[in-house]
Amino acid sequence: MEMERSKKHKTEFPVLPDCVISYIFSKLGLKDLVKTITLSKLWLHEWGFRVDLNFDINTLFDYDKFPKDITLFEWVESEFAARVDQFMLHYQGDMIHSIRLVFPLGTKHTGVIERMISKGIAKGVKRLELILSYQDDDDADSDYMRPYILLPFDLLSEADSLTYLHLKRCILLISMDNFCGLKNLKTLVLSLVSVKQDMIQCLLSNCIHLLDFTLDDCKFKSDLKITSPTLLNFNIVNCGVKIKKRRNIDIIASNLSSFEYSCTSTEVHTMNIKAHMLSKFSFTGSKFYECVGFSGMKNVTTIVLDGVHECISGKLVPLLFSGCLQLEDVTFKNYNLISELVVISTKLRHLNIINCGSQEQYSPPISIDAINLSSFEYSGHTQRFSIKAPKLLTIFWNAAIRERNSHLFGSIASLQHIENLAMTISHSQITELSTVLVRFQNLRQLELFIEGPYVRFQSPGELDQLFIMDQYNFNIDYFWILDIAMACQHLQKLSLTIRTSHPENSHMIGFERQRREYAGFSHNYLKYVELRGCMCTINVIELASHLLRNVNSLKQITFSSREKFYRGAGRWTEDCDNCCWLEGGIIHDMLQDEVNEQCQLIVF
Repeated sequence: MEMERSKKHKTEFPVLPDCVISYIFSKLGLKDLVKTITLSKLWLHEWGFRVDLNFDINTLFDYDKFPKDITLFEWVESEFAARVDQFMLHYQGDMIHSIRLVFPLGTKHTGVIERMISKGIAKGVKRLELILSYQDDDDADSDYMRPYILLPFDLLSEADSLTYLHLKRCILLISMDNFCGLKNLKTLVLSLVSVKQDMIQCLLSNCIHLLDFTLDDCKFKSDLKITSPTLLNFNIVNCGVKIKKRRNIDIIASNLSSFEYSCTSTEVHTMNIKAHMLSKFSFTGSKFYECVGFSGMKNVTTIVLDGVHECISGKLVPLLFSGCLQLEDVTFKNYNLISELVVISTKLRHLNIINCGSQEQYSPPISIDAINLSSFEYSGHTQRFSIKAPKLLTIFWNAAIRERNSHLFGSIASLQHIENLAMTISHSQITELSTVLVRFQNLRQLELFIEGPYVRFQSPGELDQLFIMDQYNFNIDYFWILDIAMACQHLQKLSLTIRTSHPENSHMIGFERQRREYAGFSHNYLKYVELRGCMCTINVIELASHLLRNVNSLKQITFSSREKFYRGAGRWTEDCDNCCWLEGGIIHDMLQDEVNEQCQLIVF
């Protein structure tokens, strides 16, 4: 009877609209997609019509990571190859948009790879990613230990539909006489591939519409000449240069707009760049002026120099601004200043000096004279600045790194016309912060990231003090935020992230709320408040209560347990969640009576 009911259920399974079926199938992994044939006979071949194919350890197996045991890995490898082969063999669709395979298959499975590529090309595949590599950081070194797959590039001779190609850990076999494919390729990424000039020349001469080209962790077997009239973006990243085996790289690209180069060794390649349209250039390596120079960079507007060991103060920076007359956005990262750094420019709009300075007793000064500078980011040990920038409105300032110095905020105390300020500070700098911010009457947005909570306690004969909370029964008090808001009377947005070193001790939601007063606090302009990080305490509720009752202009107050914060030069902290956070709408329950019609309370 039960079998009858089951059989009836299968045969009379309701027919769903095609759009619903397609949506369901798009959300399923391949291992689950094949199982849909047990649900309905109507779906017997539906699983074979997916147009975006993704083969990896998660979609074909119930594994999160690659097996460490060599015997188990060999079984998974063979089974993985077999499942991919069977899937492609029985694939019934008329068209394939993309194929992505991520698995460190060995040379014995070359046939599987070739059959998959051939069928994809026959079905008009547009995007092909062949990542024959580990994707776990712990297994990165294993990429170099496994044999590379030999991939005859003739397979792609008729791949006119292909627009995106990413190959990793392959040995490319290219015949200069027989290869004539990739006519419509726009993006090419080669990773862990050995390249030579004849290969590059063959690829570039056939890829007549190539726009983006990346060589990632590739070994150069000869000098290279990159010649392309269509190329817009070119990247040579994570490369290594052996001693006495430095290669010359000539780049001739009339339409090249951006170029990124990063080297992991002490040596770097010698480059000659002829690209009069080049506007963005990023360089990570030990030697810049000696190996690259400023030839071909007259029209560069954005430049990033990271970790150059040459003295940037003495020669590099003056030549940079005299040779690149159009520079508007400049980033210096990871430098040890040994002499005064002078930046003079009338074009400069954005300047970032990150992880620079000197840890010696003498800190060379930094002098900036930029009449059009609108934003400035700094993180380093040097605190002696001279800044002439009347249009400077936005600043990121890492003050915590200079905690031992007597003038923690350097020269930004004199920049009272700024409107947006983001700061990283320590718990012991909060008192001075309030005294400095009172001068910033034009400040509209303030974002603070604070390492360690603020702890206020009263004992006879002692003033309020700042401590890192080391014991459970300390009372965390966040009312100092009101002091900061009071210091900035025109502030419109306040964002605060607090990272405590003892999150397990800061959760005090179970305590009964007792309404307290903070005499004299009011604000007429504050509209948006963001409270982020480990803030699961009753005192945070009290803080929010004061803001809701005493800030007439408040439109939105947001609570979030995330600790993501800007670190400068486009970098952010990890978006971690170390907090137990609140359950059951506790914040809403405690504050709902104080939220008026014009204000919105949001809890993530």
